[in-house]
Amino acid sequence: MQKLFTKILIPVVFNGNTGWSVDKAIQLANKFDCDILLLHVQPPPVAIPFLGNAFFSAPFTNSMETTPEKKMKDLELQSKPMLKEGLLMTSAVLEGYWEPVLKDVIISEHIDLALIPQNYKRVSAALIYRININKLSQQTNCPILTITPNLNANHFQNIVVPVHNLLPVKKLAIATYLSLESSGCIYLMGKNTHPKNKMGESLLMKAYQLLNDFGTLNIHCALRENDDTATGTLFYAKDVNANLIVVNPGPESRLRGWWGKLKGNYLCRESDIPVLTVAF
Repeated sequence: MQKLFTKILIPVVFNGNTGWSVDKAIQLANKFDCDILLLHVQPPPVAIPFLGNAFFSAPFTNSMETTPEKKMKDLELQSKPMLKEGLLMTSAVLEGYWEPVLKDVIISEHIDLALIPQNYKRVSAALIYRININKLSQQTNCPILTITPNLNANHFQNIVVPVHNLLPVKKLAIATYLSLESSGCIYLMGKNTHPKNKMGESLLMKAYQLLNDFGTLNIHCALRENDDTATGTLFYAKDVNANLIVVNPGPESRLRGWWGKLKGNYLCRESDIPVLTVAF
């Protein structure tokens, strides 16, 4: 099967997630033979009035301590030896705000897998809460993987793929690629809103037949009744001890309720299982 990933982007924010998230990026890079780009985004300097005309700014205060550029180079030098021979690791420090900078870098650097660390705690200031992963995946056409400390690139044994309103060819192709690389199992989950409506069952069968065309795969199918899409996916993933959930952006990844819709309460932010968001 065609190689899908060649260059991984991992954001670095110099907090408690940095060490393990870079380790997971290296693990994925070694598994799929990818180069890595470490990215840190510095917010624009903010002038603080002081004694009338004088002010302090971010560059001034940073000069009194280790700069982000120095930290990134140190991290790069420390991490490179863990990469397989022949793979590259580079780093960049850019000024701006995370979401627009990520979008520009993903497109300009031809990133084909971006990683976003999932926090231990639900902290509103965390990077995952500052980025609209659904929007980012749609605008860049790049798969976005939320990674957790328990992610193991060598053990994508149980991969859950919801199949609902259309036949998600790209999502199925990526799930198949990951499954073949890890000799894993794909769990297709369909949904029937009404017992007499067979659309969900029909899509599930089409997805099953399409996966069979890729080769010999271990595939399980389940049809759930009257279940909220994202919440049902999470419950099903926990039932089958999933290592990964692969979803499309949009309603299928949004948790139930008006508050979830208003605040962008997506599956990738709430799941303890890594979630890969794949644009159509």
